[in-house]
Amino acid sequence: LFRRFGRLRAVYRLSRRRANRLLTCHLLAANCVICGVSSCLGDIISQRLESTNNDRRTHSWSRTATISLCGLMLGPLSHYWYLYLDRRFVGRTGRSLAYKLLFDTIFFSPLYITLYVLALGLLRKSTLEEVRDDLIESGLTIYKYEATVWTAAQVFNFYFLPTRLRVTFDNLVSLGFDTLYSYRLNRSRDERKSAEVQQSSLVIDRSENK
Repeated sequence: LFRRFGRLRAVYRLSRRRANRLLTCHLLAANCVICGVSSCLGDIISQRLESTNNDRRTHSWSRTATISLCGLMLGPLSHYWYLYLDRRFVGRTGRSLAYKLLFDTIFFSPLYITLYVLALGLLRKSTLEEVRDDLIESGLTIYKYEATVWTAAQVFNFYFLPTRLRVTFDNLVSLGFDTLYSYRLNRSRDERKSAEVQQSSLVIDRSENK
């Protein structure tokens, strides 16, 4: 028993050292991978919720791959944003914390949501009208959730954690938001397709009745 405990402890220490080295020497690459994995898990959870609600058991791995790639593409944005904030507003004073929260909520969140929808539309080869509808129908809803829930998490992030751990903590908390991103964007798109099908059916019925 003591030998097993010793081995587990040694594995834990080795894993911790390698993780610290990765987050120190290859922070950009690590943050990009973390963002991609978080988006992947968020979509998997989202599809599980959808299958539970609609009795749909087939998982769309192409959709998961698209969402994951989208998160991976936006990883550098989160990486450099936190570097900028910590260099622009140095320290952990109340004033510095307030400015970080203000900039993050007013500037970064809308920018990130917009770029996320645009990147997803690009990967899906969506039309400009579809991207615009996604922004209007889902973007505002996601931003409202971020402005309320995210602020409290960012207080902890900015005050207690070093710069190299910000994106990691960001993605641990934002797993719920990644699920919301995937669920909301795909739900709004499915609703629009359903409405188009119903409308076309009505047109066909009317033409047949004539």
